Parts: sequence; C-alpha cells; structure tokens
Amino acid sequence: MMSPRVMTVPKDKDAENALDYDEATPEQLIEVYLVGGEFKELWDVGFFDALNEMTEAMIDDFESAQIVKKEHLEMVLNSEVFNMEVSGDILDRLKHLFQEALERDTGVYFFF
Repeated sequence: MMSPRVMTVPKDKDAENALDYDEATPEQLIEVYLVGGEFKELWDVGFFDALNEMTEAMIDDFESAQIVKKEHLEMVLNSEVFNMEVSGDILDRLKHLFQEALERDTGVYFFF
C-alpha cells in the first residue's frame, strides 16, 4: 500500500523549525493529503514538473522537497499552474496552501 502523500505549510517559523527536526505537531501545520488518484492526476498533467521548472525544486515521487523562497511562492501563485485541467477541488486546496505559506512567511513542503 502506498504511503499518504502530503503537502504541508508550517503556521510559523517555530513550526518550520520543528518540521525540520520532524517534531512539528498537527496543530502547527496546515496540511493537504493527496487522496485516491489526486497525486497521479497532478503528476500526469505536469503540475509538479511545472513547479520544479518555476522554482528549481526537486519534487518527485518518493521524495521530500520544499518551496520556501518568497519569490518562488509568488511565482507559483501568479502562474497558470492552478488552471490545469484536473477533477475535483485539489488545485483550489493547493493554491490555498501556497497563499498561506506566503502570508505566514514559511513554505510549502512536499512529503511523497
């Protein structure tokens, strides 16, 4: 069985530091779990490739990665990446994560 894939935004710098040491509590994080076929669908439409290209991140299957630079978060939010053709509301949920990261001066962390 595949482990859950989660995208996480620490709520503040303390939470971000705790996350670095794998000590963050659920209360310190805003998380979106990719369920069912959401990861595959995002993968297949090139969502993660687009993020990698824009931000020089290394988001890949079975990897951990992050987008933390303010200019990269802004670039993603100002891009067309959230207009990709996917089912459900997953892109709305992910856009919210990027907005929260920018507002909280933290980042978006990918645990795949």
